[in-house]
Amino acid sequence: MSTSVGPASLFGSGLATVLPAALAAGLAACAGPAPRTIDAPKPGTEPRLVVLLVVDQWPEWSFEIKRAALTGGFDRLLREGAWHVGQHPSAVTLTAPGHALFGTGEPPYHSGIIANEWWHRDLDRHLKSIEAEDGSVTTKWLRVPGLGDAIAAAGTGGKAVSVSLKDRAAILSLGHTGTAIWYDHKRVAWTSLTSLAGAPAGPPAWLDAWNASHPISAHLHDVWTPLPEVPGLAGIADDAPGELGKKGFGPTFPHALDATKDPANAIFATALANDLVLDTATAAIDAEHLGADAHPDLLVISLSAHDYIGHGWGQESWEAWDMLLRLDRRLATFLADLDAKVGAGRWAMIATSDHGASPMPESLHGGRISFDQIKDAANRAAIAELGPGEWIASATYPTVSLSRAALAQKPKDLAIAMTKIVYALRSFPGLERVEKTADLWGDCETRTGDAFVLCIALDPERSGDILYLPAKGWVVQDADDGVATSHGSMLPYDRLVPVIMLPPGRAPHAPLRTPDDATIQVVRISTILARWLGVTPPSSLRGPR
Repeated sequence: MSTSVGPASLFGSGLATVLPAALAAGLAACAGPAPRTIDAPKPGTEPRLVVLLVVDQWPEWSFEIKRAALTGGFDRLLREGAWHVGQHPSAVTLTAPGHALFGTGEPPYHSGIIANEWWHRDLDRHLKSIEAEDGSVTTKWLRVPGLGDAIAAAGTGGKAVSVSLKDRAAILSLGHTGTAIWYDHKRVAWTSLTSLAGAPAGPPAWLDAWNASHPISAHLHDVWTPLPEVPGLAGIADDAPGELGKKGFGPTFPHALDATKDPANAIFATALANDLVLDTATAAIDAEHLGADAHPDLLVISLSAHDYIGHGWGQESWEAWDMLLRLDRRLATFLADLDAKVGAGRWAMIATSDHGASPMPESLHGGRISFDQIKDAANRAAIAELGPGEWIASATYPTVSLSRAALAQKPKDLAIAMTKIVYALRSFPGLERVEKTADLWGDCETRTGDAFVLCIALDPERSGDILYLPAKGWVVQDADDGVATSHGSMLPYDRLVPVIMLPPGRAPHAPLRTPDDATIQVVRISTILARWLGVTPPSSLRGPR
């Protein structure tokens, strides 16, 4: 039976073993009214397939603006499901931590996934979140089990499959077990990592056949042009201030793949990419026999193109509008395919996002800061105390990491240098928060408010030495790869995302035009999916902390 829950029982009844009570209380303190608990399916309504649909970089504010124009797949979701506003728990609103959160129910300080990539002090270099020391793909940096591991531990024979353009999105959303499929632009083909009982296995045979029968290379001469209604809906010029383009495309339509230096790589920033992902996910349903029996399977679909398009042109752009309109139509077909292949009423879904994004900085009187600017300012501040040298190893968001030479200085000298770095970075108009990470991490469960949100974003072993967060309207970027907009702050436009739930046993209703008043903590999604799958939530597999 469903019950209403308040902040004190944020994770729902029967979830006391999922997270420590103090952590639940900390997250509850950051939330508004909680939605009703999503209980296990009632007998006879158990789904055969549970789908997690992630629209990368899909802020709540942007979806609310565009909702009225969506009459296809999104409209169906909102005729069958509930529309909540989801809140990400930590300040690190990035793809890798977000997908790890979906898969494990754990924020960065427990999952170990602190960013898309980070500086490894022991190796003296950057590695991506799913990159081993030798450059191979790995889940070794993920410290906790995920939904794929929970399904395997249940021993029911259920499967876990994910499909995404991004490798980190496909891999981290499952955990250490399952079949993760992503786009390898160097091969111009789909590739995969399959792990069974923790041991890597080869790619499924059907994927090679799919690559051969549906070659992505056939699309390398495609030209992306806007739908006729886009200019009127967007209400701005195609070359609005701040729009840059992405992956070799310019700021305005049309976007011809073969006009870029690397058409296979440019696919990431096209509306076509969503079709390719959903086509492959549909093929996976058939080939893996997902939803074919009474043992529920998991399918994660992450649509990465929305992120690349947002970075290149902004959420308000013609490109972003066109992509979402096309996705709305393609999603209607995919939902009909689920009905046909799995059975109407035999599948359940959550549609949400790994993070939001800022409106265009120009509209908020903000701006852009490069990592190189931050690194240079930090190094100059350190030089003022320590003398000439390379004192900064990395300034890749969200932390500044000191070099080995800096860390080898006398503690008193180093402390003074770090204080000078903090004050130097605080002088940037576009940085809202600059703090020593050692002052923020540890005993997170005893912290509240912003201190809690910052604490759970950091890992004492992996995070850098100084945290920085952009101010309202400001975004951080690579100097050689500028962005129209971005994400990564504690601000509502980065942390608040749609959460559309289509639970088992749902009944159709009038289409929703606005979200309800409930705020759901996105950290709950993993547990809700586990309940629908009839397995132990991944967080509970770890045992007591």
